[in-house]
Amino acid sequence: MEILEGNQIECSKCEDVIDLEDAVGLDKDSSTMFKPLCTDCLEDIGVPQGFTLERDITYFARQ
Repeated sequence: MEILEGNQIECSKCEDVIDLEDAVGLDKDSSTMFKPLCTDCLEDIGVPQGFTLERDITYFARQ
């Protein structure tokens, strides 16, 4: 996962570039896997078993 210029991130499903404020994250409970998603993709796939939803991922923002 890479934070892009302007504190944006790429959706791991549709590859759209979105602001961190508009993104959510799926965190795999048993590993270090983290998948940023736009809200449209989250609606499409939901939260798969074994993942936790993080609604605020702005802590990744560059200072």
